[in-house]
This record gives sequence, C-alpha cells and structure tokens, in this order.
Amino acid sequence: IYRIGGVIAHLLMLGAKKEKEKNKAFSVVFKTLPPSCCLFSPCPRQNNEGGVIAQLPSTVTTFNQTGLKPGEEYTVTVVALKDQARSPPASDSISTLIDGPTQILVRDISDTVAFVEWTPPRARVDAILLKYGLADGEGGRTTFRLQPPLSQYSLQALRPGARYHLAVSALRGANESQPALTQFTTEIDAPKNLRVGSRTPASLELTWDNSEAEANSYRVVYSTLAGEHYHEVLVPRDTGPTTRATLADLVPGTEYGIGISAVMDSQQSVPATMNARTELDSPRDLMVTASTETSISLSWTKAMGPIDHYRVTFTPASGMASEVTVSRDESQLTLSELEPGTEYTISIIAERGRQQSLEATVDAFTGVRPITQLHFSQLTSSSVNITWSDPSPPADRLVLTYGPRDEEAAQQLALDGTRRHASLTGLRPSTEYLVSLVAVHGAVSSEPVTGSITTGMDAPKDLRVGNITQDSMVIYWSPPVAPFDHYRISYRRTDSTAIGSDATEYTIRLLQPATKYEIGVKSVRGREESEVASITTYTAMDAPLGVTATNITPTEVLLQWNPPLMDVESYVLVLTRHTVVAGETILVDGINQEYQLTNLQPSTTYTVAMYATNGPLTSQTISTNFTTLLDPPTNLTASEVTRRSALLSWVPPVGDIENYVLTYRSTDGSRKELIVDAEDTWIRLEGLSETTEYTVRLQAAQNAVRSGFISTTFTTGGRVFANPQDCAQHLMNGDTLSGVYTISINGDLSQRVQVFCDMSTDGGGWIVFQRRQNGLTDFFRKWADYRVGFGNLEDEFWLGLDNIHKITSQGRYELRIDMRDGQEAAYAYYDKFSIGDSRSLYKLRIGDYNGTSGDSLTYHQGRPFSTKDRDNDVAVTNCAMSYKGAWWYKNCHRTNLNGKYGESRHSQGINWYHWKGHEFSIPFVEMKMRPYNHRNISGRKRRSLQL
Repeated sequence: IYRIGGVIAHLLMLGAKKEKEKNKAFSVVFKTLPPSCCLFSPCPRQNNEGGVIAQLPSTVTTFNQTGLKPGEEYTVTVVALKDQARSPPASDSISTLIDGPTQILVRDISDTVAFVEWTPPRARVDAILLKYGLADGEGGRTTFRLQPPLSQYSLQALRPGARYHLAVSALRGANESQPALTQFTTEIDAPKNLRVGSRTPASLELTWDNSEAEANSYRVVYSTLAGEHYHEVLVPRDTGPTTRATLADLVPGTEYGIGISAVMDSQQSVPATMNARTELDSPRDLMVTASTETSISLSWTKAMGPIDHYRVTFTPASGMASEVTVSRDESQLTLSELEPGTEYTISIIAERGRQQSLEATVDAFTGVRPITQLHFSQLTSSSVNITWSDPSPPADRLVLTYGPRDEEAAQQLALDGTRRHASLTGLRPSTEYLVSLVAVHGAVSSEPVTGSITTGMDAPKDLRVGNITQDSMVIYWSPPVAPFDHYRISYRRTDSTAIGSDATEYTIRLLQPATKYEIGVKSVRGREESEVASITTYTAMDAPLGVTATNITPTEVLLQWNPPLMDVESYVLVLTRHTVVAGETILVDGINQEYQLTNLQPSTTYTVAMYATNGPLTSQTISTNFTTLLDPPTNLTASEVTRRSALLSWVPPVGDIENYVLTYRSTDGSRKELIVDAEDTWIRLEGLSETTEYTVRLQAAQNAVRSGFISTTFTTGGRVFANPQDCAQHLMNGDTLSGVYTISINGDLSQRVQVFCDMSTDGGGWIVFQRRQNGLTDFFRKWADYRVGFGNLEDEFWLGLDNIHKITSQGRYELRIDMRDGQEAAYAYYDKFSIGDSRSLYKLRIGDYNGTSGDSLTYHQGRPFSTKDRDNDVAVTNCAMSYKGAWWYKNCHRTNLNGKYGESRHSQGINWYHWKGHEFSIPFVEMKMRPYNHRNISGRKRRSLQL
C-alpha cells in the first residue's frame, strides 16, 4: 500500500523510472477533500509526459494500480482540484519488487547428481542465488551465486537416498526476490565391492560394502548363466560397513550371475553385478568291494554337478603314485597289476577343466592279512585300551570278548569292521582278565586272537578337605575295593606318612598360612601301589585387624584397618544399612589400608564387614558399625527482598528431621531464632528494618542432634520516595504487589489519598481509578458522588473526579483501559491523559491512541463530564439519564464504561464501540493511569540501585 502522509489528495499522476522489486501493484491512501478529487496513476489513460492519469471522485480514499513492471521505480504525484483551482502537487517515489525465477524443475536425478532448470526473471538482476540442503537441516545449506541469464545448473556430490530442499531466487543490489521452491529425493546408491568370501559345491558366501544411503535391506537376485534356477532373496542390512549373505542349495560346479540392489522403503537402487562359480562336488562313498593278490576293486557315488571325468590316484607304501582317468559316467573301477600283500592309499577327485573337487580316500590291501596280536595300553584299576592291525580283506564286523580268568561268565562287544581300537571300562581292581577278538567276513569267522591283562589296585575315593585353618586341615576319603596293607599320604615333596588301612581321615598340622598344598593319598599292598588320589587346596589367610570408622560426616566415612601378615590381592567390603537386607559389595586393592565411603545416607546406621582375598583364598570376616551424621539443608537463598521483608528458601536435607532452627541477626546486634516445621522449604521474614544487613543461619534438628548450618546474607531496601505521589513511585520503592496503597498529592502528607495500584500490567505502576467486574456497585449516581468517588477499592469503584484531577495535575500521565470478555481481552492506550478542575466541568484531554480495542474514546476528546443531575452534553436529550451512567458525553457516546452492568440493549450497557459495539456490555473494565515517563525513570532507578 502506497501512502501519501498528511496530504489531502484528489489527483495522482504516475511516471516511470527503472528499478526492480517484486509486486506488480500499489495503492495510494489519502484523506478526502470535498467536493471533488482527481487521481493520476499509470492507469487508465496516458498524459503527454509519458505517464498515465486517472480522475476519481472525492469520496474515493484508496487506489490500486496493476500491470506494473517488476523492479521499476515510479513517481507518484497527487493534486487537489476545486472548480478551476489546482493545489500544489505532492510527489513521492516507489519501486516495485523484482520478480524471481519461476517454473523450477529438477530432472535426471541419480544417487549423487541432480539437474535443475528454471524460467529466468523478467526484471534485470545482478545474480541468481541457488540454495539447497538436506531437508532435516543437517550440514546447513549450500549457496551458489550464478550469473544471469543462466537458467540451469547441475548439483553434484549429493547424498544418496536423501531428501533435499531447493530454492532459486534473484538478487539485485541488496534486494532479493521471493524464491522458487521445490523438493527432490536422490536415488539410493548400489552396494559396492561385491566379492565371494568362501564357496562350497552347494553354496556361495557373498560380502559387499554397504550403500551410503541408509538402506533397510538388499535384494539379491541370482541364477545360472543359462537362466535356470532363478532365485530372489531379501537380506537385512548388517550393522557396520559391510553386509554378508550365503546363497545355498546351488548346483555344484556351476557359474551364477548375481545382482544386488539396495532397498530403502519404496526405493530400489540399480543392481551391482558379478559372476561366481560353485565348487565341484566330490564323489562320495568310496569303498573297496574286493581285493586279490594283485588287484583292488572300488566303487563310489557319482558327483552331482557337471564334470569332465574322474581322476583316481593309488599309492603303495613304497610311495610311487599312479593315476588313471575314469569316464564321468562310471562309478566302479578295478586296479590291476598291483604288488601282492601291499597296503595302498587310494583317492578319487572330479575334474572339469582346471577345476578340481575335494578328494575322497580309502586304504586297501592286496591279498589276505589276518589280525595276529592284541596290544594293551593305559591299564588302570578299572579300564584298559586295546588296539589291533587291519585285517585283509576288510572284516564286515568284529567281536570282542572279555571276562575274569577264574569265572566262566564273559561279556561281548560287537564292533564295526572298520574299528581298530576299543576301551574296556568298569573292570574290577586287581583282577586278571582274558580278552579275545574275532574278525567276521560274511558267514566266515577268523580264529580268535587272545591276550590277558591284570588290572591295578584302585585308589582311595572321594578325596576331600575340610576344617581348613591358617595352619591345619583335615583330609577325608573312602576306602578302595581291592585288598591293601596301608595308606600313604603326601603333602610335601619330601614327606609322606603311612596310615593304617582302617583310617578314612587324617589331620595335617603345622602348615603355613595362605599356602598351596597338593595332597596325595594312595593304597599300598606289598610293593604294589595304587594310583594316587590327589587334591590341591590352600590354607586359610590371616584376617585384617582392627577395622575402624573415622572422619564421619553425613555422607562420608573413612575406614581404616591393619593388614594381615600374608600378601593380600584385594579386600572385600560389604556395606549394609540396618533397614536393608541386601548389602553393597566393594572391592579394594590389597595395597590399601583405608577406604573412603561416599554417597551414604545421612543419619543412618551402617555395618561394614570385610575380609581379605588372594587368588582363591579368603580370610575370616571382621566387621564394625557406625552412624552417619545428620545432613544440613542446602542452597539457602534470600529473594523478594523489600524494605521490610525477605523470602528465604532452601533445599531440604536427605535424612529425616523433626524441624529446622533458623536464626537471623542484624548488624545492630539484634537476634531472633525461629523453629520451622520439617515440611517447610521457605519462610517469609516480616517486620525487618529498612536498609539493614541481615545474616541468616539454618540447621536441621532430629531429637537432640543438630546438623551443621548454612548461612546467607541480604540487605533490606530503603525508600527512593519518602512520600510517594503515585503508584509508580511506590513501585520504585520496591512495593511490587498489587493492592491498596496511600499516595500523597505532590508529596504533601496533608493530601493523602488511598488508591489501588496495579503493579503487574505492562511494567506496573498504574493507579486504577475505575473498575467494573460484577455489577454489585451502582454507577447510576449523581454529580456529588462522582466528584468524591464511591465503591470498594478492591472490588468495583470510581476514584472521584477531584482525585483524578489532582493526580493528573502532578505532571504528564498516560491512560490505559483494560477490557475482558472471558478469555478474550483488549486494551486501549493514550499517551496523554488529564481532566480539568470543577470549573471546567472536568473536561477530558487525551493523546494519541495505541492498542488492540480500536479508538472509541477520541470521539469524547474535550468533553465535560455529565451525570443524571448535571447535563453537560450537546445532545437534545440528557445522555446520562438515557444511558444510565455518568460520562464525558458528546452527542451521546462511542464508549460509556460507566453504563449499566450486564445490559445488552443498544448503548445501555458498558460499551466500547470499536471492540464489541453498542449491543454488548463488557463484563470487566479497568481504567488506570501512570506517569508518562515511568518506564524510562524506573529503568534508570533500577540500574542506579543495582550500582
């Protein structure tokens, strides 16, 4: 909107000079000058000076011009016409805004590149600004300054799978056009560096580097190169830089084409591709089907994958290997012209080109070689291991028989023909056993191969240790089964002790504390000894001495002790509160002799139990008890300090208390002590002396115990104004609470007036001289009542015309009117306010308006006051009588805040026309005044008081 300020315009003429901005229209606003008006503009017809001209009637107050060029400067001239006379012209200049680029388009988007196009602006510009950045704001915005007439740009090095905000605007000088805006999302990038980690005939393990975009998963597509066996699998993205997947159930020895795409929500990247081949599978179940003196017959199961042939290698014990190639269709082979009575190692692999499978092997013999001997090893009192050589030809199964020599009963084990060893367990101690082995070939059994063994003596059983002290321990055991003469116990390398055969325990004495002992017990019969039953144990450590609690505070205690004689790896402290079953375990380094306990509960009894450890060893436990002190309150703070009062607040202690003891002392030596309830965390001190420093001490109390104290100091304020003449001076004296105060007109104590001070609205310091809020006070009163005032200062009231006149005569005052309707509020502000004396009938004088309610009071400017018994308005009727309230009426009113409460009939209630009209009675109104320069003066006063 273009405004010609202070000019009464009838004619507007517009001529053009070049410059650029954005809009294509402007408006001219002017006040009417009767009787006619002529307005010149770029529309609708041209004049001889290259401009355009329009003539408008005098009733028109606005004019909008469209069709302008962007970024152009226009000159506007307004003249008034009356008859043949023309006023001097009023001229001004205005520029339209420059236009910006339009029709922005982003195309050819990849994972890191996007191409931007736009339509250039029509205005002449200095530069094109291209700004882009991530939609979430990360990394800020990147700006490119481009030279016109450039209308496209390629964005590089973008983040894959990210959403970007893009703005393109024009710039001329310091002026920037409105930007053209758009958004786009880059494609997600494909995984990189595909590779095969390991492969088998039926599987491929793939690994790749993750996409830079935050892909949720990867789509893996694979098939043979012939297009068969097509499969697709979705693989979740692994944490870390790479993702791994295994492709299973593949065809052996086959090359696969593999494509891997990143997937994020509905987006999918282009695939990264590679080829990989599975391993050849080996022939299986290789076995010897027959053998002669010079030949061995073989069979196997064919490989599943495509192969060229099999390669069979056979090597005799002499080490000279031979090879033979077998067709891929064969699964049997007979090796001939072999050495008689010789063991061969035979292997077979599948081959395809240069690719080879893993080999399958088998050992075989030419001719017949029976089992000739049993070999016994690892003989104990209850077990023995037996081994034997390979029979030739191989046995179908083996039968192993064993039992005590002097008993007919025997046990048999059926073994697989490939077994070459067996373990016999559960044998009786000191017993001779007969063992035989028979090889079975089909229906033919070989002659048995036999041998005998005698089991050893059994050792004592269930060896255990108990009653361990620093210098002794007791050994317990159960006796062996086999007969014996006595026991022999050893616990040092050089010492052993013989014990009678009827004993089952023994006490070892004179040991060293915290020492490792390996104890062995064996049974003896003649020169024969059983195996040793052994156990390793330690003697007990000696305990630390004299643990004590010192330096006790509400939350900390220092524990001290004397160390034991032996080395200590660590001490274990168990801290338990008496009201808590579970304790806290603390590990302390073994070199320490004290430990500081912290974070304890105040006024609480604790038990500390401790013992020393060294590896698996622990000492006996010692303990002590202590009680923490009562903790004091914290953060004692003085606030809201006035001339005669201060608010003290604090944070309560952690421990339970009965009350607080608060002491405050002034600099003149007076002292007071207060007992404060334990639930309180603040107290307001009243009746203090002005401009006096106070020291406050606070401590907690429980029974007869008091905590340490905390303290703070504060100084009460003094009066800036000894006899305040208005609420603003009361506020600067430190009276910050709204309420009833006494003021002295011009500081004269003989002219004291009680007023209600609003100390919170818009900086405070307001004298409220009228309030309507509930209709309990009658405002339809006579002249005498309105002169002296009426009502309750804390409810509805009128302060009185004489008082209002005296107060506003003290200097320049400002006026504020607050109005509310439920949650809706408005206000009117006038920067000057006064009323005359009784001789002028209390004429109203106000200044310029500001606010949110609209200006309804200026209509009453300069009007005397009217009541139902003093009609001073200019209307035909008595406005005060007609509208049931006294006011500064003119031809009645635009506002009447003293009307009848709650009356919604036209103009009968409490009205403010420009906010709620004449048919709504406002439920709440306050009229208030304060010195015009209160904000500046109060700011300086507060700063000077802080100094």
